Amino acid sequence: MRKKLLVIGILLLLGISNPVSGVIVDPSMQFIVQNETYTVNATMEFEQIIISDTYIVFNDTGFYVASPNSITIKLVYINDDISGASNGERVLDFYATTSGGTVVFDLSGFPVSNEYLIRRNGNVHATSTASGTGFISFSNGAWSGTQRFQVYQQAQAPVDTTPPQITAVTRTTSNPLDTTPTYGWVNVSCTVTDNVAVSSVVLRIRSPSGSWNNVSMTAGAAGLYYYRTTSAFSTVGYYSYSIQARDPSNNVATSSTVVFSMPPNWDVNRDGKVTILDLVLISNHYEQTGGNGWIREDVDNNGAIQVFDLVMVSGHFGEEW
Repeated sequence: MRKKLLVIGILLLLGISNPVSGVIVDPSMQFIVQNETYTVNATMEFEQIIISDTYIVFNDTGFYVASPNSITIKLVYINDDISGASNGERVLDFYATTSGGTVVFDLSGFPVSNEYLIRRNGNVHATSTASGTGFISFSNGAWSGTQRFQVYQQAQAPVDTTPPQITAVTRTTSNPLDTTPTYGWVNVSCTVTDNVAVSSVVLRIRSPSGSWNNVSMTAGAAGLYYYRTTSAFSTVGYYSYSIQARDPSNNVATSSTVVFSMPPNWDVNRDGKVTILDLVLISNHYEQTGGNGWIREDVDNNGAIQVFDLVMVSGHFGEEW
């Protein structure tokens, strides 16, 4: 119950607009996360505190702690500008107390590829390089009472100005092509690589109406990204799309724009207009059967080439799109 009340109190503080510039935490407050208890060494001010079942985040500095026993962490200092720290500068300082076992610390909020020196009770304990998601990690298994851990920036990563590389942009579709979501689909894929890491890959789709739809592509193996959809390209007309990739240093790459069309089902030969040629194609398969939507001549997707398909095409005869 204490944890729930604490979370509510913090949210209320954050909800006040102008008078409150941050969340004030005094040494008497406690933050409970699973088997971890967090306090502070002295009154500290934060813009935000996020408490989850498995981690706690002070501003951008997150504690993801794995311990076999209950552990108490007392904060001494958190640098309010870790990303702007210089080499040799202290960025984090805390005490940790537990009864034994190996404790693993995963700490977030650090600039990618920066290197950090961790001191334990004043002595060098470990070094860690911030991962592509801004985490540094170290463990401790030699507990004897309370341990003090201090984190110093040791080396700043070179400024990354290299944007991601986008290659092998490919589009595959259902066969036959169909605008009905039940039967038709489109899959756009590509390969994205970066000298550090890829933070996001977005497919930017321009619909026939001129509106834009930006969707995140799903990451696969070996730098492959894809977006498979039955609905994003289900409107008849001309589309264009490009792919935008971003890395943790905010370098952006954009692929060439691809233009393609989604024909209506009644334009059987997909030549942009409904003519006698479409009716002839249907006639050539008349009374043949297959699975629903098995060929484009099955205009109504009912699995049989029959008069209803001819009627549907005839109803759009002479139309262009």
